[in-house]
Amino acid sequence: MMQSISPFKVSQACRNKFCENIIDTSAPTIDFYLLVVLSTLIVALGILADNVILVIGGMLVTPLLSPIMAIALGIVINEHQVILRSLRIFFSSTIAAVVVAAIIGFLTSTNLETISLIKIMQPSLLTILVAIVAGLAASYTWVKPELNVNFAGIAITVTVIPPLTAVGLALANGEWEILRNTLNVFFLNIGGIILASLVVFSLMDFYKSRNKIISAVEEEKKEIEKKKKEVKKEKLDIEKEKVEEEKKKIKAEKEKIEKEKEKINI
Repeated sequence: MMQSISPFKVSQACRNKFCENIIDTSAPTIDFYLLVVLSTLIVALGILADNVILVIGGMLVTPLLSPIMAIALGIVINEHQVILRSLRIFFSSTIAAVVVAAIIGFLTSTNLETISLIKIMQPSLLTILVAIVAGLAASYTWVKPELNVNFAGIAITVTVIPPLTAVGLALANGEWEILRNTLNVFFLNIGGIILASLVVFSLMDFYKSRNKIISAVEEEKKEIEKKKKEVKKEKLDIEKEKVEEEKKKIKAEKEKIEKEKEKINI
C-alpha cells in the first residue's frame, strides 16, 4: 500500500515552492493578460489557417493553466479567499481571450465549418478522460522540480485555449452549433483538469501548505495595492505638474499685461 502512494510523497519545501509558483504565475498582472492575448491570437490564426503547429505554439504560450490549478488548490485547502481570487482571474482571462478571438473572427469572416481543427472539437466521454489524464500529468509534473523539464510537452495535452478561442470565432461568425460544441469541450476540459488536480494535491498533502498559500495571496494583494498607490501618486504628480505649469503661464501672462500697462502709461 505504501509503495503505491509513495510517488505522491513530496517535501514541504516542494509544496511551498509550488504554491508560490502557482500564485505568481496566475497573478493578474499586465504580463499575464498579455500572454493570454498573444496565445489567443496565435491559436486563432492557427485555427483559421487550419495549422496545428500554430495552435500548439499558442498552447505553450498561454498561462491559463495556472489559475485553474490555483482554483484546485483553494478547494483542497478549503480557503474561499483563494478560490474566489483564482476564479476572478480565470473568468477575466477567459473573457479577454473570447473577446480577442471574436475580434479576429469578425475581421476575417471565415467559414468555420470547413476547418478540420474545428470539426474535431466535439464534446464526448473521450474529451473528459483526456482532460483528466492531462490534468494528472500536468499537476504531478509541475509539483516535482525534477520533472519540470517535461512540462512543456505535457502542457500541449491540456487543451484549454483552442476551444476557448473557437468559442470567440464562432460567436463572431454566428456559428451557434460550433459555439455550443466548443463551449462544452472547454468546460469539460476545465472540469477534468480541476478534478485531476484535486486528486493529486490531496494525495500530496497540500493542506499542509494552507498558510503558505494564504500568505502568498496576501502578499499579492499588498503588491497590487502598492502598485495602485504608485500609479495614483504618478497621476497626482502629473496633475501637480500641470497645475504648476498653468500657474507659470498665468503668472507670465500677468507680467506681460503689467509690462503693457507700463508702456501705455509712459
